[in-house]
Amino acid sequence: MSLLILETGIPPQRPEIVGASGDRTSRAALDLGREFEIVAAARPEALAISTPSQSWSYERLLSAAQSVARRLSAQPAFEADEPVVLLLPNSAEYIAAFFGVLLARGVVVPLPAKTETGLLRQVSESTCAPRIITSSQVVRSRSDLHEYPAESLDLVERDGTEPVAATSIECATADELAAIFFTAGSTGTPKGVMLSHGNLIANARAIGHYQSLRETDRPLCVLPFHHAFGNSVLQSHILAGAHLVLDGQTAFPETIMAALARHACTSLAGVPDLFRLLLDRSSIGQSPLPQLRHMAVAGGSLRHELALEVAGRIAPAEFFVMYGQTEATARLAYVPPERLDTLAPGCIGQPVLEVTLEVVDAAGRPVSPGEIGELRARGPGIMRGYWRDKAATHERLRDGWLYTGDLASIDSEGWMFHRGRADALVKIAGFRVHPGDLEEFAVRRLSARQAVAVPYESPALGTRLALYIKSESPPAEMTISEIMARCRAELPRHLVPDLVELVDEFPLNHALKIDRPLLSRLAEQALARRLVAA
Repeated sequence: MSLLILETGIPPQRPEIVGASGDRTSRAALDLGREFEIVAAARPEALAISTPSQSWSYERLLSAAQSVARRLSAQPAFEADEPVVLLLPNSAEYIAAFFGVLLARGVVVPLPAKTETGLLRQVSESTCAPRIITSSQVVRSRSDLHEYPAESLDLVERDGTEPVAATSIECATADELAAIFFTAGSTGTPKGVMLSHGNLIANARAIGHYQSLRETDRPLCVLPFHHAFGNSVLQSHILAGAHLVLDGQTAFPETIMAALARHACTSLAGVPDLFRLLLDRSSIGQSPLPQLRHMAVAGGSLRHELALEVAGRIAPAEFFVMYGQTEATARLAYVPPERLDTLAPGCIGQPVLEVTLEVVDAAGRPVSPGEIGELRARGPGIMRGYWRDKAATHERLRDGWLYTGDLASIDSEGWMFHRGRADALVKIAGFRVHPGDLEEFAVRRLSARQAVAVPYESPALGTRLALYIKSESPPAEMTISEIMARCRAELPRHLVPDLVELVDEFPLNHALKIDRPLLSRLAEQALARRLVAA
């Protein structure tokens, strides 16, 4: 894959940091790019990345990253802190470009290679990014990129006769901005989360600590690197000097199991829907994977019984159930694998290294055991703020704490339990309703294997709920009419869905999470068709 630098014509502008974490690192040099250089220089011949068609050593990866850094630094008017958009799929070239931008003291803005044209332009203009690093393959597949002047970027390979030398560019400091990750927008308009070098390093080290990562690890990387979860897998393993494997397709779960076996992988991380697919459509647990050390889930809630099923199938490998947010550089808490079967459903476990978690009421006071409040966090991974959004930054970052927007409770032993999103609450017929309650009913009382409830707007009735159930396993083979009848008989009126639909698959966004805003729009469209037909 050859890399290209596209000129967007947007004038660069230094990032404006409108907020900062409450536990900031010192101003000492703590540069993620240099941390990568140190790891790569220490083990140049070790494999860093393998794909189905090629393998890269750490020396080759470092040489490629340094090529990117040198080319960017030589660009007209390029300055430290300049945002650079990455428009690349998961690949060795993506990793080289990511670290290359950091080595040049730029700011990485990762986006999916298939980002919609309007959103790409919006992000580029918002971040004042004068350059996009992409590939010839991506450009060929997107006519909207043809308008930008392009120049090729050669990734120079070392011949191995000279020792690897560090770049001569001045180091960044821990508080300097390293990346802007745009959230998937599952709860609204995507926001640019500003993460510093210190944020990313602290997160990687925390994950490395509780997962005991080491040089001999070979993670199978199927999560998109442009998302905070996928990035956390990338950074934590690179800083551990591990060997990343890029293989398997999430759309075809059995290819993931085959890749785990073929490459003797030691770990796999994924979102809940990936593990549901593996349980439903793969041979997980049927063949031994002797090198597997652990699997891990985050990015949403995997039903407790399904988590236990995964854990049972991969034993003696461990299964980590994790909790986090992009605003916390991905990871805040995890359930110790040995406690998974002893803790109640919804438990998010214990804080990761150097993180403090509290459940508080509206006045910021810790709640009593069993009482529901908002979860807040403090630690070195807390974001610097939202890009160009002072109001949202000040709402989420207060007095040194990140207010997560998640509802939680704490039990008498100090374990914390996730109780849903505060902003997911909607008012229906004067009642405060959480769509998760309807999902829980469908699973618990109707035996649905997976259900998703979303609010949508009815012109005549206001906010109502729609319930989507996977058609491959409808509750006890019930019809939609029978499902509606059960809901009316057993639920209060404000929780009864006005629309029930069976779907073959749930739509996913770029972060591989269920696209709830899209389901809400589909419900509104279904209502409109129903009104026309009537």
